[in-house]
Amino acid sequence: MSTLDTSSTGLQALLSPRTVRSTVLPVVRQQVSALEPTLARICSYHLGFIDEHGDPTGAGSGKLTRAALMTAAAEGVGLRPEDVQSQAAALELLHNSTLIHDDIIDADELRRGRPAAWKVFGASLAILAGDALQALSLQVVVDDPGPGRAEISSAFAEALRLVLAGQSRELTVRLGPGAGIAEYDRIVEEKTSALLECALVTPALRAGKPEHVLAALRGAGRHLGLAFQISNDVEDIWGDPAVTGKPVRGDIGRRNPSFPVLAALSADSPVSERLRELWHGDGTAAAHLQEMADLTEEAGGRHTAEKLSRGHLGSALEHLGRAELSPAASAELTALFDRIVNRTA
Repeated sequence: MSTLDTSSTGLQALLSPRTVRSTVLPVVRQQVSALEPTLARICSYHLGFIDEHGDPTGAGSGKLTRAALMTAAAEGVGLRPEDVQSQAAALELLHNSTLIHDDIIDADELRRGRPAAWKVFGASLAILAGDALQALSLQVVVDDPGPGRAEISSAFAEALRLVLAGQSRELTVRLGPGAGIAEYDRIVEEKTSALLECALVTPALRAGKPEHVLAALRGAGRHLGLAFQISNDVEDIWGDPAVTGKPVRGDIGRRNPSFPVLAALSADSPVSERLRELWHGDGTAAAHLQEMADLTEEAGGRHTAEKLSRGHLGSALEHLGRAELSPAASAELTALFDRIVNRTA
């Protein structure tokens, strides 16, 4: 095995988006193509490999954020990208299964700027496609013969369990001011942070790192998930659909838990009272949602959310600094964390 170049220049070459894609996407394509043909077609469409007619698109699979995190963390513990190739692909499969299901649950008609899978193939088949990606993800991890297989398989199963718990909690818990913030954090830790923790911890499990390193990486993933989700909530209300690929204000239209709104509702002011009236109503017209957005900002919800997101990002970086990774990998992960939270290029 050749020596790994751990200089900043060498690591940037190893972890460039093109390199991550060339390492992970062939595994994703191969695994998906082996599914039952109808499910393979739906999953390939969702992943961006084909269009609705089955013709190749030359694109695919989004930004591979979780694969990039795992690959960078692998270098940080002395591994090469190939050492976690299967696991990185499996995590992308698992992540995409949640996106297919989320779009159905939320009735979101767009994903990455084009019709969501359920709009093209129907909800029933799309549900099965999401289930198939979950099963495939776990199979890929279990079938890999490398070191730490049992521990990594357990980490993936736990991540899936938490994601499903968070999704259920989001649908059944109606958040209000005050106590709603704690419940919001729990939902995010399950739905979002769990997969990011899995991405960061998996290479350390493969390398046999001690518990204090695993704990630091879990902490980094937890706070990164919170920073990202809060920032994403802000983007849902005030972002540009051309950037997000989804309609604006979808969460407040569905009354989904949204941190800026929760923060605004927690304020004691006439503005918050008016927002509370609208929040508990059933209005979904554009003017209604615009008023809710304006009231949320006026009550300080946007400012509070943006400040807290920055705070969680800082905490994620503090935990990362305790993970004893190589300096080059730590620098790369620091840049990745910033891109994830702030959507920088």
